[in-house]
Amino acid sequence: MPEKHLHPVDWNTRIPIDPNPAAGEPFLTCWSLELPDTLEYSGQVFMLPGKLEVRAERSSEGRSFWVEITFSSKASSACSRCLKETPLEIGGSFRYFYTPSADDDRQAADDEMTVAYPPDAVEVDLSEQIWESFVVSLPEKVLCRDKCAGLCPVCGADLNLGSCGCQKAAYDPRMQALKDILPDVSED
Repeated sequence: MPEKHLHPVDWNTRIPIDPNPAAGEPFLTCWSLELPDTLEYSGQVFMLPGKLEVRAERSSEGRSFWVEITFSSKASSACSRCLKETPLEIGGSFRYFYTPSADDDRQAADDEMTVAYPPDAVEVDLSEQIWESFVVSLPEKVLCRDKCAGLCPVCGADLNLGSCGCQKAAYDPRMQALKDILPDVSED
């Protein structure tokens, strides 16, 4: 599970518990939600230039129901290898089960996808689940392309643009302990 983050804005993402019980059809709603300009997560800084487009569909099962949250947003972050700003498409689809429960039982839900709400509630707020789903969907490692060559560890040149001409180190000093144990093994 990701680090706990409080969503940075007050989103109005409430849906009724019994939107239209006679119809027996799913309840569908969409939002265009504000995001912070930047978000630091898992050691990376993500630029979030646009809005988070969200679609929530609630099943028609009564007071216990499923909500499917689908979202998309544009973002960018520095490539983990060469530091080039890299555009990203963040998106996903998550299902949460909402069920009425007494305050004592809310903490008892062992399923991360189950959300308890007070038995007398007339609506539920989806903002925590939307934010959690968005954050979980951020990539752990950003690459500008699969075969990014990165930066030269000696001079810092972008190796995607070609060789920098630096001499390759004769050995990696981090491997010295293994060389002492296994002197006949080469790094290549």
